Amino acid sequence: MNKDQTYGGLILLISLIITIVYIAAFFAPVVSTYIPSWPSWLDWWAIAIPVFLFVIAALLICMWIGWTMLTTPPPAPLEAEVASTPENPP
Repeated sequence: MNKDQTYGGLILLISLIITIVYIAAFFAPVVSTYIPSWPSWLDWWAIAIPVFLFVIAALLICMWIGWTMLTTPPPAPLEAEVASTPENPP
């Protein structure tokens, strides 16, 4: 197994663990009825953290687009190309 496959397996395993914890936290009110020691505040954080991260990601993408538009020079005008073409094409 090469390094890329090892990293892929590690990413898969970590994602699977995070998914299981997220699903358990999302359904914390249901779980807390069966497991009394399960913290019931997890259901709020299961919604709040992903929403926060998505909003921040969307704002970062907007800032990146704005920065790119701000720092990119305007294209050369097309009139120079049109004026250099002959009036009677062969």
